[in-house]
Amino acid sequence: MSSIHAQNAPWGRPVIDDLPLPPFATAADHDRFTRLLRLHVALVDDGVPSLSSKILSGALEPHGARSTQLTPLELQVAMATFFPAPWTPETFAEVIAATPRDAPRAMADGRWNWMYDPDFTATPRSPHGWEIERHERGARRIEMVLEHDGDLVLLWMYHFTSRHPYPYGWRVEEADLAAVAAAARATRKVHNRDAALPYLADWRTEREAALEDPA
Repeated sequence: MSSIHAQNAPWGRPVIDDLPLPPFATAADHDRFTRLLRLHVALVDDGVPSLSSKILSGALEPHGARSTQLTPLELQVAMATFFPAPWTPETFAEVIAATPRDAPRAMADGRWNWMYDPDFTATPRSPHGWEIERHERGARRIEMVLEHDGDLVLLWMYHFTSRHPYPYGWRVEEADLAAVAAAARATRKVHNRDAALPYLADWRTEREAALEDPA
């Protein structure tokens, strides 16, 4: 792959074949999706764990009646972490269409088109995979070639997620940093004490055993 995006998604990664997808038939199906999403968040975090991951897991905890659709937060986290749900391009495009985003558009010849200036077109390859063409201000070029059919979903996860949320990559006012720094230091001290407790030491052991490469 020659694209600058070539290393920005876990191309070819496996999916959880039996994971329920939205629209969920039952509340239990939605709960299973969310439970595994929270577990995925915990596993991709290489902290002790990080306070941010613990906060995010808490924010994903279900409350009240369960919808047949993902919450905006669930979808955002699933895309940002490349959650291995067994979406096809067709089913994932339907999920995006249920949000304020402009969803990928299916074309009559089996291709897909999405976004604007630049916009992208995915053309199926034989026997599998996709050729991605970028169109910007009248110029067209092949952006990348995806080897696996499911990689188109990963590319959409990358394209439809902000990779540089505030404050990462943004200009931060020194006065704003100073305003929150003292409280942040105090919070980090509390979190560091918590991270030293046995229950998180047990989690780190469990996490590393699960992530050990069998090869």
